[in-house]
Amino acid sequence: MKVPMRLVESAYYSDAALTVYMKIKALGARKEACTAGLATLASYLGLSVSTVQRGLAELRSAAPDGVVELPESRRRTLRGGTGTTARRKVRDMWPNERFIWLPVVASERLRPRLLRAYAVIAFAVVQNVPLTEHELAGHLRHHSGLRAGRPITTEAAGRIIDELAESRWITVDRRAGSRGRHLFGILVEETSPSSAPDDLSGSDPDDRSLAYKEDLRIDRQENEPTPWSPAVGEPLVEARAHEPAGPPRPVAASPDHALRADDETPRPSPDRDGAGPPPYRGPQLTFSPRLHAVLEPVRFLLTGIGTYVQRRIGQEVSRQLDQGTEVPRLRARLTHRLARTLVADIRDPGRWLLGVALPRWGCANPDCEAGVLWSTGVECPSCREVVAERAARRRCTPPPAARPVAPPSPTGSSAEVGLRIVECCPECERPHHRGNSGLCAECRPRPALVPVPAPAAPLGIGCPGLGGTCGRPAPRGLCRRCRTQERTPLSPGLVRSVPAGTP
Repeated sequence: MKVPMRLVESAYYSDAALTVYMKIKALGARKEACTAGLATLASYLGLSVSTVQRGLAELRSAAPDGVVELPESRRRTLRGGTGTTARRKVRDMWPNERFIWLPVVASERLRPRLLRAYAVIAFAVVQNVPLTEHELAGHLRHHSGLRAGRPITTEAAGRIIDELAESRWITVDRRAGSRGRHLFGILVEETSPSSAPDDLSGSDPDDRSLAYKEDLRIDRQENEPTPWSPAVGEPLVEARAHEPAGPPRPVAASPDHALRADDETPRPSPDRDGAGPPPYRGPQLTFSPRLHAVLEPVRFLLTGIGTYVQRRIGQEVSRQLDQGTEVPRLRARLTHRLARTLVADIRDPGRWLLGVALPRWGCANPDCEAGVLWSTGVECPSCREVVAERAARRRCTPPPAARPVAPPSPTGSSAEVGLRIVECCPECERPHHRGNSGLCAECRPRPALVPVPAPAAPLGIGCPGLGGTCGRPAPRGLCRRCRTQERTPLSPGLVRSVPAGTP
């Protein structure tokens, strides 16, 4: 089969990706393409399931040059909704792309590192290019460990050549080439003479066949000749193939329908009239622990959401978490948005979560959360400047005159409908209710609170007894206790034991 050389020479693809590519392309030559599962491919190639899975991931992702080697990988389901193996098919090669012919059996009998070395040696033999062990080592790289991405040593490349020669996949003439290089050869399977009678295609066995033209109908599509390139500035015009007139294609064969494992299009369910969406019959949706922690404040809203929208919500939360947003920040955002919204006003919970609750509001600063820096809790200076500029621009620009709303016509036509202008607060840009204008209640300046002094105690009403230290209310001179003490004086020792001012 034809194997693109970019798959062999690129350092982006691992050795296992080349092995998996060859097997998928060989199985994809069938009408139904490659339908083998991971375990089946691993048993064919003698690899582990995880290795095959990593090779498929590299083939399905875009390389640094933007090329995807396995663009078609669609999941299939049975009639009852049970999932089965995927359908895979490699991309079509370009007309002028460099390639190398490799036997499919090499992907099964050679381990991935030997298969890549065999492809490099085969390409050098076909192109008649001298190849050294150092150049071969440049195409074989480490894909794990501390030396990941670096080429292997020349000694390791020499051991790989010896292993290929011992397995009789190549022949090596040591130091027989120019400047002491090895001369490699690719072993071709020898065909034994057949015992069938001669087809009289030539006079002698060594003569050439009498056929002078090749029948391209027996060749594969990838063997078609390269089309002539157009002239400079001339658009490429391809003639449309002639299709014989026949009956129209049935609706069941349309590619718009779902792909089934038995190559049949399912009939519509008799219990449904097509009025509503079909019921979901795929795998059950599960959330990871971190998604449960984020969606804890709004978990009661997920009960009325379909599986598809729940998957979209999980993907959005996972995307923000992968970009560095913390779980407490997302939980606080959902809690704040839910607290500012009436639950009765949420008519579509999925649309509210994807469009209102989960998106981040703020400026270009990733730490900004609705005008407040999440790390410090202070007001974002960039958002404050933007709001101030908008408020200043709004003060300088006079408000436009509102047009009267045209009454609806009796015929029901809405050709001319007037627009109602909603006034907003010039400071915080909050919309006003109908009939209000100017600053809102929160932005309106409030009068300063003036402390009210306490009433001063009138002078002359305190008791002057005990040497002026009594201080009890006594508007008529001494208080009752001081008057009593004056009438009955105490002994000097008792007076010393009672402190002054004691009631």
